[in-house]
Amino acid sequence: MNRRLILQGVGSSLLLSFWPWRGVQAKNQKLLGYIRTNWSRDPYTYGSYSYIAKGARRSDIRALDRAIDNQVFFAGEAVFPKYNSTVHAAYQSGLRAANSILQGSSNRIAIIGAGMSGLASAQKLSQNDREVTVFEARDRIGGRVWTDNRLGMPLDLGASWIHGINGNPLVDLAEELDQQLIQTEEDYVIRGRDGRKIRERDAPRWLENVVSIQHTAGANKDRINQWAYLFLNDYDGPDVKFADGYAGIFEALKGNYKIKLKTVVKEIQRTQKVVTLGFEKIDNQSFDAVLVTVSLGVLKRGDIKFDPPLPENKQQAIDRLGMGTVDKVYLLFEEQFWDLSASWIATPENDLPPGQFNQWFNLYRYIEKPIITAFNGGLPALALSTLSDEDIVQRALQTICTAYSI
Repeated sequence: MNRRLILQGVGSSLLLSFWPWRGVQAKNQKLLGYIRTNWSRDPYTYGSYSYIAKGARRSDIRALDRAIDNQVFFAGEAVFPKYNSTVHAAYQSGLRAANSILQGSSNRIAIIGAGMSGLASAQKLSQNDREVTVFEARDRIGGRVWTDNRLGMPLDLGASWIHGINGNPLVDLAEELDQQLIQTEEDYVIRGRDGRKIRERDAPRWLENVVSIQHTAGANKDRINQWAYLFLNDYDGPDVKFADGYAGIFEALKGNYKIKLKTVVKEIQRTQKVVTLGFEKIDNQSFDAVLVTVSLGVLKRGDIKFDPPLPENKQQAIDRLGMGTVDKVYLLFEEQFWDLSASWIATPENDLPPGQFNQWFNLYRYIEKPIITAFNGGLPALALSTLSDEDIVQRALQTICTAYSI
């Protein structure tokens, strides 16, 4: 199996659900709590990260990256020309956009989105004496980097790893803050019904597509332009997690700029002299330039109106590129009962449709807490997004308990 680690409220209509678990329990193991993500239904992302879909090319990313009349700029993991779908792509895209803005004379600059790209840009621009205001729809910064502590320890609900540490600028930021990074391994075990170990050669053929494609790109193999990834030159080296959560990295991006939370931008109107933002609840505001760092999913949904409309090649790029989904379900048990030493656990025999709850990450190995994380990606994740929390947790329990004869 070609193992790769993944790139990156209550009810299924919201992104996040958290409750102490009071439902049906496994016979011999007590579930204390859970966290469920639901990124495809998050109204500020509509997915986890981008991919190059069939019919799209890497040139579409370059079209999306291109500024409009030196007034409207774009940044984000979907916009960086060299590689995408990672936090370091978002970071480098933000710096790239800031450098482009600095080549002009714009002084008052608005940034839409307080994720990695937006904050990296804001810091760079403010360091160069630009007046910067960041508008963020959520009640927090970070975007798809989100660390949650409600199960008693920091758990990353979106991005979880720095992928490839050799030369990766995120490692420099983490070291600047003295953040502890934990190297994770690729080793895995495949468990069938009643806890038996399945040899790799005996695993169902569809399992590799699930763990290597759906959980990496957030989409099915038949939806991806695989040729566009043939000559990808990204950072190498091991992957690492943040011991205290990914969101701590934003301490390194503080600066002399303003952040307006819970402020939804609905329209970007451009004239020869200014760019005016229309908001959901406050009066319009005008700036010399605007940097758009919202997710590709938001651009695809058309939640922000552009007046005049986006250039045809940019809109076509948005339409052709894909937005993938990878969701997690964290389960906190009273004690650990799964494989102690394996980083990854595959569970193909759970009597569920292929792609549902077939891969788990063993957090116990790294933090010595009885937490295990299920991953679902692509079409299976979208199918699960409509289910209730109770249904989701029951499927997770059914799978992990079947694999260990609980």
